[in-house]
Amino acid sequence: MPSKKNGPSQKGRASKKAPASDEQKTGKEAAGSSAVEQGGSGEERLEELRQTGEAIGKLAQNPDAFERAVNAFRAQDAERFQAELAKLDLLRFCVLICRWLCSKHCVFICFRLCRGPVKVDTDQLPVAEMREFALATAQLARQDALLRRFLDAVDREDAAAFNRLLVEMKWERFCHQLCHYLCVVRCRLVCRLMCPPPPLITEVGYIPTSQIDPTGRASGPSLPPGTTPPDNKPAGVGDHPFGGLENIRGVFNVANPFQYKVEFGPAPGGPWTPITQPITDIYPDPLFPLPGHPSPITTHPRLPLAGGWYNVSEMGLLGPDYLTDWPTPPDRDKLYYLKLTVRNAALTEFQSPVTPARVDNGSPNPAPRPIIDLQLQTPDGQRRTLGCCEKVERGKGNLVVITITAWDENFSSINVALLGGCGWSFPIVDTGGTSLSKTYNGNIADTGYPVATEFLWDPWAAKIDPCCYLIDVRINDRAIINNSWSGGHPNENWRSITIA
Repeated sequence: MPSKKNGPSQKGRASKKAPASDEQKTGKEAAGSSAVEQGGSGEERLEELRQTGEAIGKLAQNPDAFERAVNAFRAQDAERFQAELAKLDLLRFCVLICRWLCSKHCVFICFRLCRGPVKVDTDQLPVAEMREFALATAQLARQDALLRRFLDAVDREDAAAFNRLLVEMKWERFCHQLCHYLCVVRCRLVCRLMCPPPPLITEVGYIPTSQIDPTGRASGPSLPPGTTPPDNKPAGVGDHPFGGLENIRGVFNVANPFQYKVEFGPAPGGPWTPITQPITDIYPDPLFPLPGHPSPITTHPRLPLAGGWYNVSEMGLLGPDYLTDWPTPPDRDKLYYLKLTVRNAALTEFQSPVTPARVDNGSPNPAPRPIIDLQLQTPDGQRRTLGCCEKVERGKGNLVVITITAWDENFSSINVALLGGCGWSFPIVDTGGTSLSKTYNGNIADTGYPVATEFLWDPWAAKIDPCCYLIDVRINDRAIINNSWSGGHPNENWRSITIA
């Protein structure tokens, strides 16, 4: 394999390194995944071998495409290599095909460099011999100049130079082992170049996608910190859906990216709708290029083209990872999926794994505000409805019945308080000691009070001073709105009462 000091140009590629969590892979064939490397089970190794055989076999059925792919591999031309695989719908098997070509290449090179046969005197490789080779490997690694001479001999396929080095170091017995070791390490780096990870959406609403669960709910904190706090589920913070206009960031991971688009759909397979939001980007002002000038920048919109494509070349100072802003659909609780597609100048398309994102743009129910019903319960159990601002006099055994209906699919908290007097606020606790205020506390199945829920309250036992009050009910959901969580969507109602 000819040596190539510089890889393909990465102009326009996002510099931000993307996380590589298992959830962001598309399957066993995802770039970088290898059951063999990860010590997978026998069945996983068999599956990888089957996939490799099927993929390289499909490529070999097209002699011209096979030759072009091999030539691109030898030239370490990632763009041409990926384009050939994409034409045959083999791009998702890029790593497996590259490793197959590397394996074939290394066997050929090492037969050329090591003319003598491999000597095997025992049924199992002796531990002592393995240790000797390990010491030789360590010695080679400590001598940078020597290591470069060995690598150069392998790159140039120079058998004479390679064997002179072996004689010099008295490593003739390690010829095949050392050749395969150097070649395989080089192959691993070459395949990383030829088959980078797929494009990736890294953040939605400033929340890293590694913090979004399969239901599309996000955990804080945001990146950078500040817009959404860390989770505090007992306080109602966590498991956030998204709403409003949400920023989407990502990385291209493609040689020479030309255009990109971000799409959303109701299922992992679509149908997909492109996001076509204009982006007000920032650019250097060519009229004021001098450092220190008070107006060295200018702004104008970065506009999508037909089909939702944005030109990579038009990305400004907001950064190459600032993909778009998503006007989330007007649903109150629905799971969507996001996908990033990047294409190079040859219009070969590379797709990211899908990212789940739950959307909630509805205020808590019921509309337009929570329902509060008040009744007076006398000692004999009889009840009557209390009118607005009606006076409730202290009487032995009299209780106030508070009935509340307030709920949301992504309920965060309900606060029920007695407000009045001279700026006083009292939490309301029923006769059984249960506070009417509560949070979802990490239980996403808790939606608040979805049906009329009643509580018996004794204001005199709570030592409430006689005065006019409001029983205030305020409910909030957990939606991150416009890239920030500060209480989500609120809803509030109150009823007046006079304690006498």
